[in-house]
Amino acid sequence: MWEKKTGRTLQKEHVPEEDILKWIKEAAFPLNILLSLGLSTFVRGEQANFDIDPAVGVEATQLYPDVAYTTVDEYLNRLI
Repeated sequence: MWEKKTGRTLQKEHVPEEDILKWIKEAAFPLNILLSLGLSTFVRGEQANFDIDPAVGVEATQLYPDVAYTTVDEYLNRLI
């Protein structure tokens, strides 16, 4: 998204998944959680979208309807 918005190519450093798994095992909380999320999202391409069982909970926008939520796209526009 950032490259598309700015028209510039970002320098990327590719890290093998095995290295990230090692870092996760060695890291203390909460860094291990952040690394796990990064692995899921950026390495494996998994999305964090999931259905919420209405018997257990609700989505945040239903809990706090007065909050003006910002999308990642909108947030990146602020940085340009």
